[in-house]
Amino acid sequence: MKVGLMGLPSSGKTTLFNLLTGQTADTTPFASGKKEINLGSVMVPDGRLDRLIELNQPKKITHTEISFVDLAGLPNSDDRKGIDDMIPHLRDADALTLVVRDFENASAPAALGKVNCVSELNTLKSDLMFADLNTAEKRLERLEREKRSGDKDKIREYEIFEKAKEMLENEQFLSEMKLDPHDEKLIVGYGLLTKKRYVVLHNFGEGRDEVPAELVKEAASMGAPLVSMNALLEHEVMEIPEEERAEYCESLGIAGDARDKFVRAAYDALNLISFFTAGPKEVRAWTVERGATAQRAAGKIHSDMERGFIRAEVIPFDVMSEFKTEKAVKEAGKMTLEGRSYIVNDGDVLVIRFSA
Repeated sequence: MKVGLMGLPSSGKTTLFNLLTGQTADTTPFASGKKEINLGSVMVPDGRLDRLIELNQPKKITHTEISFVDLAGLPNSDDRKGIDDMIPHLRDADALTLVVRDFENASAPAALGKVNCVSELNTLKSDLMFADLNTAEKRLERLEREKRSGDKDKIREYEIFEKAKEMLENEQFLSEMKLDPHDEKLIVGYGLLTKKRYVVLHNFGEGRDEVPAELVKEAASMGAPLVSMNALLEHEVMEIPEEERAEYCESLGIAGDARDKFVRAAYDALNLISFFTAGPKEVRAWTVERGATAQRAAGKIHSDMERGFIRAEVIPFDVMSEFKTEKAVKEAGKMTLEGRSYIVNDGDVLVIRFSA
């Protein structure tokens, strides 16, 4: 699972990246035109996992993780080559975080320009749509020849890209296009940017903690969760010893949990849920797409479990938390036995029975 951090130069992407991953990536080199990226992983915070650890006291603990990719600041819209150089990194991400600046920078006010986070978001959206429009036009040129063979899939793909081109020219994201599973397979390999999932990050500075109503509206129009944080201040908080953080946050009047809220928002934006396996040997969080079956979830643990799936013993997290042990849950009749088509719920504690 990979989430790209995208924004205009000096919007605070690398500060956010450092906050998330605990790394110390230089926050200045991207402004000089360097093309390198920063990559790091972060554990997804989950209080349910903490509770299962408390109940089982396991020898091993495994969290769910998300990888974050910090990309160079998006070049000026006139620099098409610079933008095109970034496109492969954007297409490779499962979701994108659009970081918009809502703070002044006294050291480089001319370079950053007037603060307008709504305008920044619209600029990012325009560049994403332009990139997809370019892909659609190139693909249509090729399909114009290929569809003459009478191949039904080529003909259908041409129709899809014709519709995509029309939508993009009308400034619509392709996430609004409703396609059946077969049609989705025809275009999935192109990594269309406006079909991805998004999080909008309102990165504010001193005195700008109120989220502009227009930004809320724009994020909602994309179906994107909106997270607001002072990334620089939150990063300073993370550098303070843990036992002193609560007092420091209280003195500043902040909650100090914006980092965890953002990571959860990114996880949810990927349309993922967690299920758990728990025992004295290991407590582990596993990730599946929302709507996954028990058999598919078993495959996340091991391919042999998916092939030889017999049944899943299911305990909802709230039940496990209340009764504390698997034995107590069974005695209370709160465990259910489910077949391969059972849809896993977020927080289910599973025991998979299978034949080798």
